Amino acid sequence: MISVMAIDGVHPRDLLAIKLRMTHDDSEWQQEVTAVLEGQASNITPVALCHRDDGLVGWACSHVWRGMQTLEQWVDDRHRRCGVATALSAALVAHGTLDRRETIAVFSEHTEGIARRLGFADVHRYKHDGSDWVKV
Repeated sequence: MISVMAIDGVHPRDLLAIKLRMTHDDSEWQQEVTAVLEGQASNITPVALCHRDDGLVGWACSHVWRGMQTLEQWVDDRHRRCGVATALSAALVAHGTLDRRETIAVFSEHTEGIARRLGFADVHRYKHDGSDWVKV
């Protein structure tokens, strides 16, 4: 089941799962999730969640970064390559969180492919280079 909501409406159990096993250590997203868990949320980032019988298996969210909307996502290894990330991304489009007419920034080749399949024409992929992100 896929649902879309503001990050501050996500169940603490799911926030903890995202923080502990579904983010990179010290990433901005992990810091934001931690702030929500600690009741210090100042952001209401929209997030799409995918639950299966075994719990939360993936998420996708969007921020504004360098003046662009972003598409960021993570899917559990056991559920990859079966359309979960695409479905989560499509849910953000259907919810109105992502606008296909606007430029979108992505941070992986896989996410770039999803954005293009969903109809985003202006997709900018970035990679981490030292202490900054550079356009590929």
